[in-house]
Amino acid sequence: MTTDDIDRTFARFKRANETIRDLKPEVREGAIARLREGASNQELAQATGLTSEYFRKLAAELGIDNRRRPPTVGREARAAREARESE
Repeated sequence: MTTDDIDRTFARFKRANETIRDLKPEVREGAIARLREGASNQELAQATGLTSEYFRKLAAELGIDNRRRPPTVGREARAAREARESE
């Protein structure tokens, strides 16, 4: 790669980042609507290219529990296990 090629690549990358920054509020707004409609984190990740973790945190921030299966580790899993054992 020549210096000019590298400079063009850097410029393209910068424009792409600026576009992402401009679109992120709209993507977030749309994701919130889709989460409230029942979309999964993985569905949104596949649709946007963002990580499912981003949407998991967004759902948690909004108080939306959109997990497809019950938790298997952690505080909630322990509570569920203890509840089953006490029955």
